[in-house]
Amino acid sequence: MLLASLSGALPAAAVHAEGTITLFGMAYGQFENVSATGATNPAQDKPSRFRLSNVSSDLGVKGTLPLMDGVSGVFQYSTGVNVDNASNNTAGGMWANAKDTFVGLSIANVGTVKFGRLTGAARWNSGTPDFSPAGAGPQDNQAALSSISGQTGAGPLFNVRIDNALGFESASWSGLSVRAYFGANENKSAATVASGSLLDDKSYSLGAQYVIGPVDLRGSYEIRNDKGTLNNTTTNRTKDKDYRFGVRYTLPDKATIVAFGYDRMSFLDQDATAAQKTYIKKTGWVIGARHEFGQHVVYGGYGKAGDVSCSIASGAVCDGGNTGGKQFVVAYNFTFNKQMLAEAYVSRVTNGTRGKYDFDSGGVGGIGAGSRPTAMGFGLRYTF
Repeated sequence: MLLASLSGALPAAAVHAEGTITLFGMAYGQFENVSATGATNPAQDKPSRFRLSNVSSDLGVKGTLPLMDGVSGVFQYSTGVNVDNASNNTAGGMWANAKDTFVGLSIANVGTVKFGRLTGAARWNSGTPDFSPAGAGPQDNQAALSSISGQTGAGPLFNVRIDNALGFESASWSGLSVRAYFGANENKSAATVASGSLLDDKSYSLGAQYVIGPVDLRGSYEIRNDKGTLNNTTTNRTKDKDYRFGVRYTLPDKATIVAFGYDRMSFLDQDATAAQKTYIKKTGWVIGARHEFGQHVVYGGYGKAGDVSCSIASGAVCDGGNTGGKQFVVAYNFTFNKQMLAEAYVSRVTNGTRGKYDFDSGGVGGIGAGSRPTAMGFGLRYTF
């Protein structure tokens, strides 16, 4: 009823004070069977169970206001919306979390400056080899690019939006476009925190894209300082880095796209002591393909993350063996029209005996080392 009222009061593209206001959103739910078995400790197995999952559903409003020749003011409010009521959604009710939310200034043939919560270059580039409709859920294939097998004390942040950000996204100049983001260091400490260290938590994120004919090339580089990811600490002199390269190629039939993505992720903690890690690094790659025929779409992907390499503060040997993982995805979409589609998929992650890779989005959760997370399901997506 609320959405119907909003739709009546605010058409999809309404004129307001010389500008344009657009209401947009997506409702995306899936019924799934998931499990994670084969752990080296059988007590940590997750037996097969059914669930109803929300897949990146959202609701937003955006606007454009012409200010002068070639210059416009822009804004967007966007929030996740839950179509289920899983335990992690209960506290938020229907409303989940802010997505890309910003106010900015757009200059024709130059680009747009944005202030707000923004998708950084690493997150943007992670989707290059992924053809799942929302880039989310077990049917995405990004685990090898976005995770590090549970080998850090806290989860990597490269697929998490940048808060308190200033960003610039350029126009396309003969096929070349660039983007840059700065995450403000609002938590910089004036005095020592509980850990005895000063913090300066800036983030830097750079990306570039070059499209020429059927080829789409993308690169990104991101640094997140003083997040304490490696050992889950509140300390300075930590640095998280990510390099990503992606390419898409559209075959001459125009109906088939193949893609490849490569990632090199590293974490440094210069204040680590004793058995804490001082450094860890891993690489991963993903291939993907999509083919469309009429109202039908089939897509899939295969990814592999290698074993980590690492060092320990005490000088002891850091064993990164058998920490890698692999994933395959096969999926089918039936597109009723531009707004509505149905989907079915199968996805599986196979870990090394010490690996803990889960699905990048919609994971089984709490899996044991060596587990094989498996998911199959079907769902519906409605966009407006």
